[in-house]
Amino acid sequence: MRLSLLALLFICHTGFLFAQQMQWVTVKGQAPDYAGYTLVMEKVMNPITLETTGLMAIDVDKNGAYEQSVEISGITYASIDMGKYRGYIYLEPGQTYNLALPPFQPRSDADRFNPYFIPEEIELGIINKEAQGLNQSITNFDIDLNKAYNTNAVNIFSRGDVTKAQEIIAELDSAYNIEHPYFEQYKQYAYGELLTLAYKRNKRKAMYFAMNSDSLDMFMPSFQQSFNTLFKSFFTSYFTSSKGDDLRDAYTKAASFDSLRTVFKKDTLFAQTELAEVILLKGLYDAFYSGRYDQERIIDLYAQAQEQGSTLVIKDIAKSLYKRVTWLRTGTAAPQFTLYRLDGKERSLSDYHGKFVYLNFMHTSNHTCKQELQLLNVLSKQLRRELTFVTVIMDEDPTAAQKLIKDNKYKWDFLHYAAMPKVALDYRIKALPVYFVIDPTQKLLVSPSPSPGENFLPIFQEEQRKFNYEQLRKKKPKQKSIYDF
Repeated sequence: MRLSLLALLFICHTGFLFAQQMQWVTVKGQAPDYAGYTLVMEKVMNPITLETTGLMAIDVDKNGAYEQSVEISGITYASIDMGKYRGYIYLEPGQTYNLALPPFQPRSDADRFNPYFIPEEIELGIINKEAQGLNQSITNFDIDLNKAYNTNAVNIFSRGDVTKAQEIIAELDSAYNIEHPYFEQYKQYAYGELLTLAYKRNKRKAMYFAMNSDSLDMFMPSFQQSFNTLFKSFFTSYFTSSKGDDLRDAYTKAASFDSLRTVFKKDTLFAQTELAEVILLKGLYDAFYSGRYDQERIIDLYAQAQEQGSTLVIKDIAKSLYKRVTWLRTGTAAPQFTLYRLDGKERSLSDYHGKFVYLNFMHTSNHTCKQELQLLNVLSKQLRRELTFVTVIMDEDPTAAQKLIKDNKYKWDFLHYAAMPKVALDYRIKALPVYFVIDPTQKLLVSPSPSPGENFLPIFQEEQRKFNYEQLRKKKPKQKSIYDF
């Protein structure tokens, strides 16, 4: 089954050096462990945050067989979330891949809400030999580069040993002398971290050797790894250098994104427009979370970059970053949801419009969650006229939650996430418990909110007071003058 519509929605972002006409790529195989599942193959949509977007959905039938195709415009790095594993593959246009998937091992509830859990990355097995070439070359190269890096990293860094770094690069280039433009650029980017160690006193040289090309492939994994290493907290170092004086002054004077790009490109190292733009976007992103820069100013620059970016790729990255830094931000609209209460009745967030809502996400096997449910019970009785309590249960099986609620006679709304699992993504649930306060207009009033045991009450009462004052101020009629009569 071909997903032509999905392909149109998710056009592959790849460097134009390797861009071709849209061609079909097919994945197929037998995987009885995944019978009845739909596997989602994704690609990176943002080289800075590494957020992904769907590439194709692969339906595995009851016998474990699957076959799916999608159109791509160039070589695309893709991955599949398979529970405890995340499998990856490089897809070439026009190719068919007969895949061997690992045994299915689902994530436990503890893994799902462990903010430090990272699925084990594995190379997807390719059974048909004619499709193995590029993937095999990259895998072998990565193994040899990582071995050389781990063996020599300390000495190269401590001595600033450029010669040794260049020797390693020369040896790898000789061993992997493969005439393939994608692979050649992959290697160039991949050397970035090694060069960063060698040129520790002159990172500009590492930037030049790793990023010097007429075009960029920002969706190549080796680019993303080197780029995020080379340009980490870029503004901090660049603004204090003589080369960065003009950019720092322009930023301080509230210049537009377009003006910042123009100033930045005067530095010959960053004369390539798309490179200059993506570095600016990365610098702004790190600055946003550093606590040393005006966040509203950065949000405004991202809004401008969505319009002023030189390419569709840059505009899309800016759009993604704008959404990321404003998502769940106090004063923005709370993500909507429709879930079922544990008694089977449907509830939507919109049902609580006109009320202050204390929204929380919990798991009944979590000791902290159980303790805080008792505190919520006390608080719900104390604030029953002022605040509506809504708890979303994240247990796979709600049976234990139903018993816990019944035994403790908790009286507020308990919803189960299963009807809309996306709610966990919308509220960025990485660890439990987590809390939000939503105002009567359905905007986030405190995001995230303190828990009931973290001085919640005075914080809520102050925010409630400010909200009510602001509503009164808006409704206050304009005083008439004698000229109104």
